[in-house]
Amino acid sequence: MTALKSDNINQSEDNEAKENVFIPRLKFDFVEEGASVDVKARGEIERRHYGNDNFDDETRSAFAGRINWSVLPRRLSLVAEDYLSEQPINIRDGRYPGNLQQVNVFIAGPSMFARFGEATRFQMDLRGADTYAEVTPGFDSRRYSASAILGQTFGASAEASLHVTATKADFDETDPNIVVDYVRRDAFLRYEGRQRNVSYVVDLGGARVDRDLASDANTTIARLTVEWQPNTSSRLRLRARRQFADEVQDLILRLSDPEEALVADLADPGSSQVSGSVYRQRDVELDYRYRGERFSFRVRPRDRNLDYLSRDDSSRTERSMAFQMGYLLRPRLNTFVDGLVRVRDFSTRDQRDIDHIYRLGVDYQVTRHWGWRAELIRNKRDSNLDDPYYVEHVAQMTVWWKR
Repeated sequence: MTALKSDNINQSEDNEAKENVFIPRLKFDFVEEGASVDVKARGEIERRHYGNDNFDDETRSAFAGRINWSVLPRRLSLVAEDYLSEQPINIRDGRYPGNLQQVNVFIAGPSMFARFGEATRFQMDLRGADTYAEVTPGFDSRRYSASAILGQTFGASAEASLHVTATKADFDETDPNIVVDYVRRDAFLRYEGRQRNVSYVVDLGGARVDRDLASDANTTIARLTVEWQPNTSSRLRLRARRQFADEVQDLILRLSDPEEALVADLADPGSSQVSGSVYRQRDVELDYRYRGERFSFRVRPRDRNLDYLSRDDSSRTERSMAFQMGYLLRPRLNTFVDGLVRVRDFSTRDQRDIDHIYRLGVDYQVTRHWGWRAELIRNKRDSNLDDPYYVEHVAQMTVWWKR
């Protein structure tokens, strides 16, 4: 149960709405690894009661789940995935009541496997997907994809593979200015290796998008992930990507990562513009984590550029720096400070927004099963335009219970 008090919950410059919000919330995390069925699922559901009646009470929910049924071990599996989240209706505005919509992506299909000797493997995946957005037009679609992987291992520490994927997207509504049906083809070589405390994955290839009622496009695929863990306390990870991508792919990537929050903070460095359009993506992210006996620290600088093929008004560059620090005062009493600074430049509107969000809090675990958390939050947006500017201060108290 959370009690929240905000002096500007609608994140407005000159029409601030003060609000007291009471939020009963249920969270779960489920993992089952059986002989033939693997299940991973996590979710949140909450009911927001607005005490000052500035907004109608609402329910928010988020879910990420995957089930893998091995019908024939090492030969045939059936896979189903679902990703439900709350995303902004207008990405240029904040995450306030009335600017959030429910977005869902469901994927299902078979995976077939074969081995040619001890070192060579083959995999084929067939998938159908259904995408839905509560408000935004041009996102609802049916997608069909086929991908093939031919891999070769080299000892215990290296593997090379060839990946070929074709995806057809059919949208419920098409508008050349927003989104059009397309076929996307990706082909790349991947090399994975591990040496002592370092692991890495390198992809090189190309992609093409053939669009109905619009010009076709090509790009280079170049991706690199390097992870270094010098000791049990520290981890450094670098991710760099140049590729075609879309919001469906972005949502799956973020929500399937158990380290990412299902429900975003007030300013989210990875929030999505709900759109079915493909974009050229350049994305570089560094993630350093340290966890000692008392002190913990995480810092995540990120630089990305999204160049949409259809929606030019959404093309933008984003640079952000997020950090988290915690200090254990006593075995069950933790203090923490979080922060985010993000600069967004929209290409066609001459608009620059700068988000600052900082949080100071205390988390106390009374027993194994319950505890409380108190937080103070400052959320500010500066802009070269008048309307997007706002400042919000939030006080929040949470009492939690877990099994």
